[in-house]
Amino acid sequence: MPIRLTLRFRIISLIALFAIILIAAFTALLINRQLQVITDNNQTRARIGSFSVKGRFELALLSTARSGNTTDVFQKLIPIVQEGKLVEDMIVADLKGKIVAAGLSNLKGTTLQDKDLEGVEYARKTYNPKSWSYVRVEPSEVRFYIPITLDDVPQYVTILRYSLGNMQDAIRQVSKLCILVAVVVITAVSLLCFLLTRSILGPIQILNEATQNIAAGNLTQQVEVTTDDELGELAETFNNMGQSLVAMRARAENANPLTKLPGNNMIHEAIEKRIKEKKKFVAVYSDLDNFKAFNDKYGIGAGDQAIKLTAQIMKEAMRKGAPGDFLGHEGGDDFIILTTPEKGDAVTEHICTEFDKRVRQFYSAEDKAQGFIMSKDREGNVKQFPIMTISLAGVGNVVRELTSYAEVTNICAEVKKKAKMTSKTTGKSSFYLDKRTGSGDHGAETQADPHGHPAEVQPIPVEAHPVESPSAPTQDSPTSAAPADKPQSSPLHPPAEPPAQATH
Repeated sequence: MPIRLTLRFRIISLIALFAIILIAAFTALLINRQLQVITDNNQTRARIGSFSVKGRFELALLSTARSGNTTDVFQKLIPIVQEGKLVEDMIVADLKGKIVAAGLSNLKGTTLQDKDLEGVEYARKTYNPKSWSYVRVEPSEVRFYIPITLDDVPQYVTILRYSLGNMQDAIRQVSKLCILVAVVVITAVSLLCFLLTRSILGPIQILNEATQNIAAGNLTQQVEVTTDDELGELAETFNNMGQSLVAMRARAENANPLTKLPGNNMIHEAIEKRIKEKKKFVAVYSDLDNFKAFNDKYGIGAGDQAIKLTAQIMKEAMRKGAPGDFLGHEGGDDFIILTTPEKGDAVTEHICTEFDKRVRQFYSAEDKAQGFIMSKDREGNVKQFPIMTISLAGVGNVVRELTSYAEVTNICAEVKKKAKMTSKTTGKSSFYLDKRTGSGDHGAETQADPHGHPAEVQPIPVEAHPVESPSAPTQDSPTSAAPADKPQSSPLHPPAEPPAQATH
């Protein structure tokens, strides 16, 4: 099973790695700096020591030149010079390379190594009173070859040795500081890890738990992340998503199972929302004429297909509407559209035209040819029923105030009767729009407008283009068009001069 690297582990690992690199880099810089300091100190000590040694040993040589005990004096001087720590180690040799005095007594009487012999010879040959030392630098130490002269003539050569920079000394000198820095960095990193895991992983863990709750069905789950950053934005988006899921579930639970369109609850909310926000709208209710007879003859499956066609046509009509328009399915063959007054004509005309054109596909060739079907009515009597049409009843708040969903549905029930009457008479789908201006009894078909003239539930047939059948009814309704001696009114706005008499 692969190892699961959690986000917490990765954050802590990366911060720890950064801390280690930081401590290592700081320690290396500190040691390197200390080595440089040690080297500089040793070089300074070597310069001072070389002057001291040359002066003391030449003075000793001068004072013992006649007595002949020069080498003994040299041997006694070496510990004295080393006590002042100006010299780490020194050797005194004659010009032939024989060691006559040394800091280590066991070297006395031995011969110098080849490199030191070369250095002694070079120092003797290149001696100059103004530049009297020869320096040879090696990786770990520096050696000074200093001629000891008498009357400016080299008699002996003193070899002084100094370490350039001892790593152990450097580490020992900076160890306390390095430990202190490491403690400070580790403390700071630990605090940083705590703050990061709390400020980043805390909200992520909250969101993860909330997501699991939503997956378990608790769509009302909300989170509270107060950080003013991307995590706060993510939490706000999460809360908005939860609210959207609640709304989607409500729509899904209320949706019509056949058409998947919003059902009664959503229709109710959509109408009440427009009324509350005082938006101008037109509610268009639909009803299929002769649907029961069709359903009885062709079966429930064919009836469902006719309802699906109606839903499809209405969806297409919504494209001719305004942004924010609403389409719902109350059940059976009853649909409702909420659109703006300006788009009502285009929407309803498309529905009437397309329905009359496309509904005939569900009829047999014989029934289409004769323009009707034979079926039983509600009393069980066999009679003729024309090809299905759709009746649209419109209710708007352009010329009257609407106060509730119930009021809208009650008015539509009245207007739908007029629309169905016209569809029955003309054999075509029709649209009626209520233009009464009063707010009194909705059962009355006439009310007085502000000018004292009676208004009416006016028939506003849309110019549909049905596929005519030879035996389809063709007579026109007396109320299917405006009277010849009166101007035609706009379907969604009241006429300039309302009719003087109500039409029933």
